[in-house]
Amino acid sequence: MNLATLDRVIELAREQSGLRRISSDMAIDQDIRMSGGDATDFAEALAAEFGEGVWRWPWQRFAELNEGLGIFVLLALLWYLLTWPIRGRFLPPSKFERLELGHIARVINAGHWIEP
Repeated sequence: MNLATLDRVIELAREQSGLRRISSDMAIDQDIRMSGGDATDFAEALAAEFGEGVWRWPWQRFAELNEGLGIFVLLALLWYLLTWPIRGRFLPPSKFERLELGHIARVINAGHWIEP
């Protein structure tokens, strides 16, 4: 893998997320918690740097790109808060597949989408 590409992908993820400690095995949704506008902005930054082919990736499998909150978001947050002690975590597991930064760098280097 081209380490320069991986370093740049990690740097773009840091800039977008605000997290300082990011590694190649971190997934954009599950670990970095990028979704909605943040995920879209990350994809835009990747496309600006590495080409518009980024938009042909199956993003919908890996992160929520739509912005906005559903009508029941407050009820859902209250439910998560009340059931937190039972479930052992605040938020439920992600419904998305993992898309790790290392894989993003491999796809960029390959020049086309490859399955994780």
